[in-house]
Amino acid sequence: MRGIALALMLAGPAGAESLPGLFRVTGVAAGDVLNIRAEPSAGAAILGSLPPDAAGVEVVAEQGGWGLVSTGEGAGWVKLSFLARQPGAEWFALTQPLRCLGSEPFWSLGVEPATRVAVFSTPEAGDAFTTLSTLWPGEDWRQEAAFALPDGFATLTGGQCSDGMSDRVFGIAIKLYRLGDAPAVLQGCCSLMP
Repeated sequence: MRGIALALMLAGPAGAESLPGLFRVTGVAAGDVLNIRAEPSAGAAILGSLPPDAAGVEVVAEQGGWGLVSTGEGAGWVKLSFLARQPGAEWFALTQPLRCLGSEPFWSLGVEPATRVAVFSTPEAGDAFTTLSTLWPGEDWRQEAAFALPDGFATLTGGQCSDGMSDRVFGIAIKLYRLGDAPAVLQGCCSLMP
């Protein structure tokens, strides 16, 4: 019985959905906006706003009924009672497109799991199209994922991630292992693309 109780405690709330996730604004009147605040508090400074019909809002963390969202080059908090999760699988199912960025050196990776296409780009070399040879989706109990590229592989882990260049907050960390003539491990952050 203790083993079952421990497993249930570690699993978290039943039906709980992981973050990051894509949401849409709901319950905000036409002509009004949903404020993005500096802290998870109704009295905190307003950093920006979302229109009443906004969709594809990526929430990367939750605190006391507030969701952390990126806004331009920064991040702020919105009241979760005004957001509804968009339908779709959890991020670690690897069914949603991803946009990943890294610095030192600068690079980007666009991943489209449905077509198994990935575009790796650097300022020096430009875009390089490649295919995802294998996808390793995560599970509810292991919110990580991975995929293979012809010249390496990537691991993805959920959790707050910073690009080190802005105050923006991402919800997925990536390690990109490049093999071949110049092996390298590139680190960065990813966001879900609506």
